[in-house]
Amino acid sequence: MIAYLTLVCGEIVLEGDKQLLDEPDLHYDYKSYPALKIARLAVDIGHRDKDYGELLVELAVGTAKDVICPVVGCRFVTVDSKKSALGFYLKQGFTLLDTPENIKRSEPVLFIDLFKASKSN
Repeated sequence: MIAYLTLVCGEIVLEGDKQLLDEPDLHYDYKSYPALKIARLAVDIGHRDKDYGELLVELAVGTAKDVICPVVGCRFVTVDSKKSALGFYLKQGFTLLDTPENIKRSEPVLFIDLFKASKSN
């Protein structure tokens, strides 16, 4: 096996008055946002210089935008990243959920807003 990816339904849960979407025209009273979660993504160490990880992230985001969002209403792709992989996910366009609790986690949550991703692609 060279690489693999698993996707599951997920959500981003916020506490307090924290807002995830910085859109003045959008009023969203809920404290959770539906998401598609990258549950597992791995590339064999002998193949890490071949961009398979990047391709798998593109597959996950593309699947979310083109297949899942139109049917389910999911807005985000998330990942609970190992600290050693934070740079990889940031380079792929993910944003670190910037709550103090999340930043302290051993596997902090990062996300891509599919609405914004679809505007730039």
